[in-house]
Amino acid sequence: MDNLIPVINKLQDVISTVESNPLDLPQIVVVGSQSSGKSSVLESIVGRDFLPRGSGIVTRRPLILQLYNKTSSQGPKEWGEFSHQPSVKYTDFNEIRKEIEVDTERISGTNKGVSDKPISLRIYSPHVVNLTLVDLPGLTKVPVGDQPKDISIQIHKMVLNYIEKPNSIILAVTPANSDIANSDSLKLAQQVDPQGNRTIGVLTKLDIMDRGTDCLEVLQGKIYHLKLGFIGVINRSQEDIIKNVPISEARRHEDLFFQNHPSYRQVAARCGVSFLSKSLNKILMNHIRDTLPELRHKVNTSLTAARNEMSAIGDETEIPSKGALLLNIINSFVQNYNNTIDGRLSSESSTEELYGGARINYVFNDVFGNFVDGIEKRGGLSDEIIQITMMNSTGPKSSLFVPEESFEQLARMQIKILEEPSLRCIDLVHDELQRILNCIEVPELKRYNNLREKIIEVVNNLLRAYKQPTREMVRNLIQVELAHINTNHPDFIGGGDAISKLMKKRAAEQESINSPDQTKRALLQQQQQQQLLLQQQKKEQEEKRSSTSLFAKIIPPKKKEEVKVPAVPVYMDKVPQKVVPKPRKIRSENEDFQIELIELLLKSYFKIVKKNIKDRVPKTIMHFMVNTSKERVQNELVRELYRDDLFASLLEESDDISQKRENLRQMIYVFSQAQRHLNEIIDYRI
Repeated sequence: MDNLIPVINKLQDVISTVESNPLDLPQIVVVGSQSSGKSSVLESIVGRDFLPRGSGIVTRRPLILQLYNKTSSQGPKEWGEFSHQPSVKYTDFNEIRKEIEVDTERISGTNKGVSDKPISLRIYSPHVVNLTLVDLPGLTKVPVGDQPKDISIQIHKMVLNYIEKPNSIILAVTPANSDIANSDSLKLAQQVDPQGNRTIGVLTKLDIMDRGTDCLEVLQGKIYHLKLGFIGVINRSQEDIIKNVPISEARRHEDLFFQNHPSYRQVAARCGVSFLSKSLNKILMNHIRDTLPELRHKVNTSLTAARNEMSAIGDETEIPSKGALLLNIINSFVQNYNNTIDGRLSSESSTEELYGGARINYVFNDVFGNFVDGIEKRGGLSDEIIQITMMNSTGPKSSLFVPEESFEQLARMQIKILEEPSLRCIDLVHDELQRILNCIEVPELKRYNNLREKIIEVVNNLLRAYKQPTREMVRNLIQVELAHINTNHPDFIGGGDAISKLMKKRAAEQESINSPDQTKRALLQQQQQQQLLLQQQKKEQEEKRSSTSLFAKIIPPKKKEEVKVPAVPVYMDKVPQKVVPKPRKIRSENEDFQIELIELLLKSYFKIVKKNIKDRVPKTIMHFMVNTSKERVQNELVRELYRDDLFASLLEESDDISQKRENLRQMIYVFSQAQRHLNEIIDYRI
């Protein structure tokens, strides 16, 4: 267990060499408002004065403070080292303070601005426990002097960035002489740790509280609950600092204060900087132990991912055979394209949502199929349209039965409705193929942007070329349905069955309001009417087939009768400009019967056509566009791209690839070092 914190410190040193923060390391983050005593607590833990002091914001950059308990038989007893000066040992802690100030101004400027770039300081001493602390700038509300106007927002964001990480232990410093309910550090900690599971409170300035008051109940956890509790400390006064009172002497005064105080002596064993240091050491070691398995897994998987990406990018050496490389990339792309359509996936996203060919199937069934099923059974044809069509098809005669011409005309109107959604289905599948094209991940293409763009361009042109014949074929499917209204289709209800069904429906309706005898008579009348209609239909059809049935008869004119002129003249109504059928409420029974009958026939036939279109449109799209693109995409890519004059431009690395390669080298180094340091921990159990 003793080597856990030093190992994490080594990881922290390794990570500090890169700008990004690839690992969420277990660490203790110190948070407090200005003048809360935060710096004094840290100096008491170290046992030396080494932090900048003054008014306003003193800590302007995160300070990663790594403490090593070490006794040196040779050389200095205590010393400090900065990561930015690894070969320099500071034995004078005043020089450490000056270097912190100099390096802060170098990065943050002289206007009291802040920076999130950390300073890393290691202190070796026999008087410290192994510990890692991150000291952050003090929380403030109002800028002073020439500080940036948004200084409080900058600090707030910086603190949140550190404490919101799940592996951070929050050390919230609060002065005891202020209301704990208004503690800035505790308020901020509660935002990211509402249950108080990873926050430890430190109460400072207990010795300058108003006489007769104390914080005993806070220290006992009765007022504000934190799983890790509260610890009270006594910092040196400003007078002690001016007089250079040693921190060791201040610790003795602290011990006496808690032992002799009437309220605090009952918790004296759990107060003071010594207890705080030991507690933080134990908390951090336990926290590291708990997070170690996850940390190992993160390092191993990140190292593997970085190596794979580097392998895909390759090194900057000359390619031995550009033609062979180009063919290999084309083959990989085509295989990925076909596998994505066919459902042979290895992507993690395939377990989270529909992907590739499954989305095409969704278009066929859930989008196109459901839309066709949802079209009204009579295709949006209103009673008025049906009635007008029927009347127009009979000319000057009144029909006793449904004219065949009107039925075919109305059926074709229904069929035409299906053309637009069928063509839209092609567009949707084309969009899905483009989506597949843009989502294909071939590692080598990350290296050659020009090649990737050219491949996408060629395949897009191919898909557009196959889209047009697919549209023509679907239009032909609609034209085929329009060409012949097949009333002999086995699934079509037919005129006789339609009349029978309609008669039974009317008889059932009549039965609910009539007596049994009346119902019987009504049914008999309807059967007689049905026979009459069928005979009339048969007679009309025979008359059409036989031209000999049409002949002219000469009728002698009747004797002209004498017409009596009325005393008062009567004028007929004029024919209106627009003639429309009678409204439903004044239609005759025969007209209602004819409309209901043709509706029944149209619904039956439209159902057949919808079934055909639902089946044939997806098949057409699959054959003419999807499968054809799969079969011919490789030949097209080779034909368009495999040319000597294009090799140089297609296989030219992207501008940012060198920087990406360097970043990956750094990541591989960082994770390799982290893996090596973690392997130093043989047994992390207590």
